[in-house]
Amino acid sequence: MAANEVWFEGRPSALRTAGKGFFLLLVCAYFGFCYGSHPSFLNLKLYTLGHEGLPYQYRILPMYIFRGLLRVPLVLKVAAHVPPLGNDPYRLIMAGIGFAGMLGALLATRATLARLTGDRVYSFWAALLLGLMALVDLASSWDNPFITPYDVPSLMFFALCISLVLRRTWWAYYPVFILAVLNRETACFIAVFFAVWEWVRLEDTGAGVGKRLQWIAPNILVQAAIWVAIKVWLAHHFAGNPTEKGAGHADGLFLTHFTYNLKELVKPFQWPLYASVCGFSLPFLWLQRRWIQCRGLALSIAVILPLSFAGLIIVGVVVEIRIFSDWIALVAPAVALVIWNRFHPVQG
Repeated sequence: MAANEVWFEGRPSALRTAGKGFFLLLVCAYFGFCYGSHPSFLNLKLYTLGHEGLPYQYRILPMYIFRGLLRVPLVLKVAAHVPPLGNDPYRLIMAGIGFAGMLGALLATRATLARLTGDRVYSFWAALLLGLMALVDLASSWDNPFITPYDVPSLMFFALCISLVLRRTWWAYYPVFILAVLNRETACFIAVFFAVWEWVRLEDTGAGVGKRLQWIAPNILVQAAIWVAIKVWLAHHFAGNPTEKGAGHADGLFLTHFTYNLKELVKPFQWPLYASVCGFSLPFLWLQRRWIQCRGLALSIAVILPLSFAGLIIVGVVVEIRIFSDWIALVAPAVALVIWNRFHPVQG
């Protein structure tokens, strides 16, 4: 009888777990199809061959995904029966990248929130804030109707690295960091998060400045060396590719749009667009910042967002708000912590 009672009591929990897993897959599938339904900013055939213009071809990781999946007959057969994606295997793969990237980002954010709050139930539902923000910034077309294959993976890698830093799982952190750099150069801000978080963590343990630097400085040097080595290799490997401006390689590593961005920033009709970054949550986060109550995360946001914006206003195009998508990996858990600390949800 006792065994039957245990089995009976365990069923609802198992069913809830399965139900939440199925719901999570539906959320990611919806995001993936929204993402893949938009045309690509890049010529994906050229990109897969390695002949797309610079600096876009430097974001090389998805290229290998395309090359691998286009050799799978099942992918080609499925693509031929998905009219919403134009019966195009490239767009089907883009939808798959969106699905897998969103799933990884949500699971990583859930793990981060579970670490910070101790409540796995709240962490599951609060992690969906990341999906809502990403839907606005990456899968909507009100800023421009184009997508790129490296934006969602970039968000996923940032969220994964945050979770790994919190857990101090270094054996996994460095491989993920390398993949993140191969995916997009903005992965350099992952190293900034590492430095800020570890600085605060060690300070809280009573470690002096010297001891903090003794641990943080070598790791930052290693991460900087990885970033530079990959960038140099990519610059050499794709030296013959045209740049965005037409030809030549001299300014292919970084292209500047500073003057254009300044003109766009002062146009009032663009302000609603900028307000939508991170799903319109930045004003809320600023006004409720004292409720984050996690100094490492709050200080990381205070350092990384302005630093990232300063860099992106030079080399990015600010009206393409997808360039700020990495911020979601920081902002979503911070907003979730504000809600958690402000309203003290019942743990269960």
